[in-house]
Amino acid sequence: MKTINIKLIKLIVCSLSLLSLSSYAECIVSKNAIFPQKQGSIAFWQQLIRDSDDNTLAIFWDQGNCFISKGPHYGGTAPAKGDGSTLHITVQDSFRTCHVFNQKDSALKTLTTCRP
Repeated sequence: MKTINIKLIKLIVCSLSLLSLSSYAECIVSKNAIFPQKQGSIAFWQQLIRDSDDNTLAIFWDQGNCFISKGPHYGGTAPAKGDGSTLHITVQDSFRTCHVFNQKDSALKTLTTCRP
């Protein structure tokens, strides 16, 4: 009986460990996506994606179903609520291309624009 209880406890602890690991995900990063140190690390940008004001993209991040195709770069149109900077990364989810900016809104969500 004691052996069964110990095995059961080990199984529960192991299962909980795997569950906690599976709740964390992130976007896959292209080999061609360059992240110059002065513009933020990959981990920094992953956090911005996670905090995106686009809930769909944030969910894809949580599931590990997104792809960073281009590292930090300038260009395009700045987000309407932003400070005018166009520094962003390009991220693709299952059906859209998104630009994730290094800017936050008043709710501390990352400004993001997505197109189908």
